[in-house]
Amino acid sequence: MEEMEKGRIIALDVGDKRIGIAVSDPTCTIAYPLETYKRKNERRDLEYIKELYSRLEADKIIIGLPLLLDGAEGTQAKKVKVFAEKLRAMGLKIEFIDERFSTDEADDLLKEKGQGWKERKSKRDAVAAAIILNNYIKE
Repeated sequence: MEEMEKGRIIALDVGDKRIGIAVSDPTCTIAYPLETYKRKNERRDLEYIKELYSRLEADKIIIGLPLLLDGAEGTQAKKVKVFAEKLRAMGLKIEFIDERFSTDEADDLLKEKGQGWKERKSKRDAVAAAIILNNYIKE
């Protein structure tokens, strides 16, 4: 009898200025926000994600793909794919998931918890990554 596939998953909500990062537990049951990484330059950003992947002993990275309302890929989705391909070239396993509305959902969730604008801005990307990862886990 085969054992059910388990392993830690990292989720990324990739933006131009920040990358929201979330991680699952080792059994892939729940996801939680880890951090919001402020982007520096592409080389350092890629190295940081690779180091995190290694340190957390992740099995794969789920990247939110910011599709347009009609489901098409716009400029931002293309930028995210280019970034993801560079991670893949470093030997990391990458998958995409539609992340439309995850940032709005994260912002609403933080508002409900009584967080002010400044607090929401600093946590929103990591919470959005957790939403993306929870959606992936539920699939």
